[in-house]
Amino acid sequence: MKVLVIDDEQTVLMPIKKKLEALGFQVCTTPDAIDGILLFDSVKPNLVIVDINMPEITGIEFINHIRIKKNSSVPIIVLSGNTKDEVMAEAFKLGINDYIKKPICLNDICLRIKRLNIFFQTY
Repeated sequence: MKVLVIDDEQTVLMPIKKKLEALGFQVCTTPDAIDGILLFDSVKPNLVIVDINMPEITGIEFINHIRIKKNSSVPIIVLSGNTKDEVMAEAFKLGINDYIKKPICLNDICLRIKRLNIFFQTY
Protein backbone atom coordinates (compact mmCIF):
# COMPACT_ATOMS: atom_id res chain seq x y z
CA MET A 1 0.00 0.00 0.00
CA LYS A 2 1.31 3.45 -0.94
CA VAL A 3 0.89 6.26 1.59
CA LEU A 4 1.42 9.97 0.95
CA VAL A 5 2.12 11.97 4.13
CA ILE A 6 1.99 15.78 4.03
CA ASP A 7 3.03 17.79 7.10
CA ASP A 8 5.20 20.87 7.44
CA GLU A 9 6.88 19.45 10.57
CA GLN A 10 9.80 17.10 9.98
CA THR A 11 9.39 15.89 13.57
CA VAL A 12 6.04 14.46 12.46
CA LEU A 13 7.01 13.22 8.99
CA MET A 14 10.07 11.18 9.90
CA PRO A 15 8.59 9.03 12.71
CA ILE A 16 5.46 8.29 10.65
CA LYS A 17 7.59 7.36 7.63
CA LYS A 18 9.83 5.04 9.68
CA LYS A 19 6.90 3.35 11.45
CA LEU A 20 4.83 2.79 8.31
CA GLU A 21 7.82 1.55 6.30
CA ALA A 22 8.60 -0.90 9.11
CA LEU A 23 5.06 -2.23 8.65
CA GLY A 24 5.65 -2.74 4.91
CA PHE A 25 4.04 0.41 3.48
CA GLN A 26 5.60 2.43 0.68
CA VAL A 27 5.72 5.96 2.10
CA CYS A 28 6.25 9.24 0.29
CA THR A 29 6.50 12.42 2.39
CA THR A 30 6.54 16.14 1.74
CA PRO A 31 6.41 19.20 4.00
CA ASP A 32 4.46 21.17 1.40
CA ALA A 33 0.85 20.72 0.25
CA ILE A 34 1.59 22.12 -3.22
CA ASP A 35 4.22 19.40 -3.69
CA GLY A 36 1.66 17.01 -2.19
CA ILE A 37 -0.71 17.74 -5.07
CA LEU A 38 2.03 16.95 -7.59
CA LEU A 39 3.04 13.81 -5.69
CA PHE A 40 -0.59 12.70 -5.51
CA ASP A 41 -0.67 12.54 -9.29
CA SER A 42 2.67 10.76 -9.69
CA VAL A 43 2.59 8.41 -6.66
CA LYS A 44 -1.10 7.49 -6.91
CA PRO A 45 -1.33 6.70 -3.19
CA ASN A 46 -3.81 4.32 -1.60
CA LEU A 47 -3.97 6.59 1.47
CA VAL A 48 -3.19 10.23 2.23
CA ILE A 49 -2.31 11.61 5.66
CA VAL A 50 -2.37 15.41 5.72
CA ASP A 51 -1.97 18.23 8.25
CA ILE A 52 -4.40 21.17 8.25
CA ASN A 53 -2.22 24.15 9.18
CA MET A 54 0.48 24.52 6.55
CA PRO A 55 2.04 27.45 4.69
CA GLU A 56 0.97 28.44 1.18
CA ILE A 57 -2.06 26.15 0.92
CA THR A 58 -3.83 24.52 3.84
CA GLY A 59 -4.77 20.91 4.31
CA ILE A 60 -8.39 21.88 3.70
CA GLU A 61 -7.42 23.33 0.32
CA PHE A 62 -5.44 20.16 -0.46
CA ILE A 63 -8.42 17.96 0.49
CA ASN A 64 -10.74 20.12 -1.61
CA HIS A 65 -8.39 19.72 -4.57
CA ILE A 66 -8.27 15.93 -4.21
CA ARG A 67 -12.00 15.46 -3.61
CA ILE A 68 -13.46 18.11 -5.95
CA LYS A 69 -10.93 18.81 -8.70
CA LYS A 70 -9.46 15.30 -8.90
CA ASN A 71 -12.78 13.62 -8.03
CA SER A 72 -10.81 11.08 -5.99
CA SER A 73 -12.20 8.94 -3.19
CA VAL A 74 -8.78 7.86 -1.91
CA PRO A 75 -8.95 7.56 1.89
CA ILE A 76 -7.71 10.68 3.68
CA ILE A 77 -6.69 10.93 7.33
CA VAL A 78 -6.16 14.39 8.77
CA LEU A 79 -3.42 14.63 11.37
CA SER A 80 -3.57 18.06 12.99
CA GLY A 81 -3.27 20.13 16.12
CA ASN A 82 -6.17 22.22 14.86
CA THR A 83 -9.16 21.08 16.90
CA LYS A 84 -11.61 23.83 15.98
CA ASP A 85 -15.04 22.31 15.45
CA GLU A 86 -15.67 24.27 12.25
CA VAL A 87 -12.37 23.09 10.71
CA MET A 88 -13.04 19.47 11.62
CA ALA A 89 -16.60 19.75 10.28
CA GLU A 90 -15.37 21.24 7.00
CA ALA A 91 -12.81 18.45 6.60
CA PHE A 92 -15.45 15.76 7.17
CA LYS A 93 -17.85 17.59 4.84
CA LEU A 94 -15.18 17.33 2.12
CA GLY A 95 -15.05 13.59 2.69
CA ILE A 96 -12.10 12.76 4.91
CA ASN A 97 -12.16 9.35 6.55
CA ASP A 98 -10.60 10.17 9.92
CA TYR A 99 -9.24 13.07 12.00
CA ILE A 100 -6.38 12.42 14.42
CA LYS A 101 -5.39 15.14 16.86
CA LYS A 102 -1.74 15.96 17.52
CA PRO A 103 0.39 15.18 19.40
CA ILE A 104 0.58 11.92 17.53
CA CYS A 105 0.64 8.39 18.83
CA LEU A 106 2.22 6.18 16.16
CA ASN A 107 0.37 3.10 17.36
CA ASP A 108 -2.94 4.98 17.11
CA ILE A 109 -2.17 6.02 13.54
CA CYS A 110 -1.33 2.41 12.62
CA LEU A 111 -4.54 1.10 14.19
CA ARG A 112 -6.64 3.66 12.33
CA ILE A 113 -4.94 2.82 9.03
CA LYS A 114 -5.60 -0.86 9.66
CA ARG A 115 -9.26 -0.08 10.43
CA LEU A 116 -9.61 1.94 7.21
CA ASN A 117 -7.93 -0.81 5.22
CA ILE A 118 -10.30 -3.44 6.64
CA PHE A 119 -13.28 -1.18 5.93
CA PHE A 120 -12.32 -0.65 2.30
CA GLN A 121 -11.57 -4.34 1.74
CA THR A 122 -14.98 -5.23 3.20
CA TYR A 123 -17.04 -2.69 1.22
